[in-house]
Amino acid sequence: MRRAWWHRLLLVALFAGTLGAAVLFGASSVNTWFDQNAQRADAEHIAVQLEDRIAELTDEIDRRTSADGVRREALCFGPYVEPGTEVYAVMGLSGCVEQAPDQ
Repeated sequence: MRRAWWHRLLLVALFAGTLGAAVLFGASSVNTWFDQNAQRADAEHIAVQLEDRIAELTDEIDRRTSADGVRREALCFGPYVEPGTEVYAVMGLSGCVEQAPDQ
């Protein structure tokens, strides 16, 4: 009789130890999964921001390389003057309308 009692106690202890180890390893895996999920969400957020910035830059390139954009840039930064245009030189101005600096 005593043998059966010790045998059962040993089996219960082994089962409890195995179950405890599985819970510890499982908790570690779940924490890793949560960390990876947070990193993935951060990476997706950064990707969306970069895609928005790429779209802005693409729009600016399209605007500057259009016929009107090239004409405006030529009038602004080069010696290009259309026939019949009166030219005035004002000291201290670049001749172009630029965005006001952020304050």
